[in-house]
Amino acid sequence: FVLVGHKCDLVAERAVSALEARHLATNLGMAFVETSAHSNFNLELAFQTLAEGIQQALGQGILAPHQRCDGIRLI
Repeated sequence: FVLVGHKCDLVAERAVSALEARHLATNLGMAFVETSAHSNFNLELAFQTLAEGIQQALGQGILAPHQRCDGIRLI
């Protein structure tokens, strides 16, 4: 899982600080990436982080492409 903070270019309208979001992601055992589609900031990084996580989970056997529920398991 990846926690993605979006619209990070709208600083004045921020509801959650980056520090708070990073802390939440750490507590939940997931990556955190802040993005902005408007400024094209970290969009590729968000997708790369997700893809790397999926690849790692497949390699560790956490996800299997041919198991029930399309290979996704809640653990």
